[in-house]
Amino acid sequence: MAQTKTGHGGLYDGVDNRWYWNPNIGVVIPDDDLRLNEAHVFDIRIGKHFTDHWAMEFEIMRDEYDFDMDFDLKHYSATMNFMYVNHDPLWKPYFLVGVGGIRADARFPDSQRNDLIVNLAVGGSWYFVGNGARIRLEARSRLDTNDSKLPGQDGFGDAQFTVGLIIPIGN
Repeated sequence: MAQTKTGHGGLYDGVDNRWYWNPNIGVVIPDDDLRLNEAHVFDIRIGKHFTDHWAMEFEIMRDEYDFDMDFDLKHYSATMNFMYVNHDPLWKPYFLVGVGGIRADARFPDSQRNDLIVNLAVGGSWYFVGNGARIRLEARSRLDTNDSKLPGQDGFGDAQFTVGLIIPIGN
């Protein structure tokens, strides 16, 4: 489907088939720990719709945990995400499934580990300026194969909540 503009302030409706990049920031709730001020996440994604409803993204992520004790746990990951998007003109809700790898790097105790991750998410995006730029909100469950019993790694999943911008590349 070709991209079209509506009469509503020049905003796009339907599918925007341009490549986009998407920086996001947010918080991580590690395993069963509900301290939101202790784990922050940043990711950047590049993606494109390849059908009217399906899109794929490549994502690079970094998070850091502190736990009020200078724990200095960091995660780095790279994933390939697939999204099913409903292109309602007012907002674009989606479901996301991703798979990739994650590296845990802890200073105390000094340990590094690589694991498989699966991302399951729901989210949505809203237009806020012309030319197709959107605000994006996402709630995610990040499931991994790391159960080392260390703080922030004592289970198999983390929750992430992020906000970001979807910025189309090109005209």
